[in-house]
Amino acid sequence: MKSGNTNIDKQLEFLLRLGKIDPETAHLKITGQDPVTDSPWHIGEASAAALAAISSCVSGIWDIRKGSKQKQEVNINVAEAALSTYRCHYMKQNGYAVPLPDIDYPTVGLYPTQNNKFVFINGGYPALRRGILRILNCPDDPDAIASSLSKWKAEDIEKEMQSKGYCCAMCRSPEEWIQSEQGMALYKSVYSDGFIRAVEIEKISDGVPQPFAPLKSNSMPLSGIKVLDITHVLAGPTCGMMLAEQDAAVIRINGPQLPVILPFVMDTGHGKLNTQIDLKTQEGKDILWKLIDNGADVLTYSFRPEKLESLGFSPKTIADRLSQKGKGFIYASINCYGHTGPWKNYPGWEQLAQTVTGLAHVQGGDSAPKLLPTYPNDYITGYLAAYGILAALIRRAKEGGSYHVKVSLCTTAMWLQSFGRIDAKSLPPPKIDDSMIKRILISNESTGYGAMSYFGHPIKYSATKAHWNRPTVPIGLNKPEWPD
Repeated sequence: MKSGNTNIDKQLEFLLRLGKIDPETAHLKITGQDPVTDSPWHIGEASAAALAAISSCVSGIWDIRKGSKQKQEVNINVAEAALSTYRCHYMKQNGYAVPLPDIDYPTVGLYPTQNNKFVFINGGYPALRRGILRILNCPDDPDAIASSLSKWKAEDIEKEMQSKGYCCAMCRSPEEWIQSEQGMALYKSVYSDGFIRAVEIEKISDGVPQPFAPLKSNSMPLSGIKVLDITHVLAGPTCGMMLAEQDAAVIRINGPQLPVILPFVMDTGHGKLNTQIDLKTQEGKDILWKLIDNGADVLTYSFRPEKLESLGFSPKTIADRLSQKGKGFIYASINCYGHTGPWKNYPGWEQLAQTVTGLAHVQGGDSAPKLLPTYPNDYITGYLAAYGILAALIRRAKEGGSYHVKVSLCTTAMWLQSFGRIDAKSLPPPKIDDSMIKRILISNESTGYGAMSYFGHPIKYSATKAHWNRPTVPIGLNKPEWPD
């Protein structure tokens, strides 16, 4: 599998090797190159590589389920791949952009501190916002927040906020990140032979091979695969959305007591059912176990790992339960700072991953740190999680067992850095032609939110064309049960 882009080819080859996927499975064509956005990072090429890995698995599963090699060509455009990491901003409802719940977010932003270093605070949810303001002892006002933070050293306020479970990160250069305790722990766990292992697929129990069911006529590669989506914001929900475009049955599960950012729910809900389950109650736990016992193949989870485990749904607990029935299971964990090191259980967001790993430092150049123009950590992490799940499903079919897929925003940020940097002389790139954006947008008059237009499918399959069979729907619309 050669795209003609050396940067993509070497990264994709390593990525497929991680998942034990034959690189010749898909007839792949990748066109274009970075820069697409005004960033020194190869956002488009990294996104294209992750999407290409997904397409290789989809094509491989289709071959397996059809019983022979199928004619499937895959086309991925680097520009479209880059734009897909900003997809939520292309969404419109009845012709208008969908606003965020709070137009002004003073508790979400970069601020200078006493020792001339910057921190990023993120109070995107009400409890986080209240906690940040309580520690800063100031009102929800940008000037007041800036004044309070100017009295703190960056490393001190980072430690204070994190110790209380709130989101704050000191801006570091890539070198400073690797030298930090968390950065070094993560680097040691994901670095291999000059590459970053962007996804980890751990076999957590043995079992007999569990072949894919034969496909019925007009079925898609993932028809019959059942996915429980217990995620939030963008990375986790994006993973489920990518599986749904090849007809996996995906149920997005929301807790009735948990806050949501509605535009993100709307834009990552394509192809999914949406239900509410209160997992703090015994009734809610019983409902989730019923969904697992009645055919679930995959569970994706992106809240703090100890939360679901404390409720009795750890990867090993689920795997052991299903192994007694002769079935394997795929559990995907998605977090911010990685699955090792002292920060592994801290909450985090896209912007925090950019801030701590050095992406924002380099993006800012000689001036203050600056966020990237898109959300590559969120979306690419979602793509990588989908790839890991698909690779694990293939392994379950061939060798049996259950698997734990692990991805994180910071690992993705380090993987993005491993693509190298774009020469400043090439920036900014030419403006994206509006016709390209219009070509990839989908219009749907009958979603659960009325008439919508939204970003479509960056992977173009010749035979199993990506398609969402269900429109995005409001939170809790569906009963917690698998479709017929």
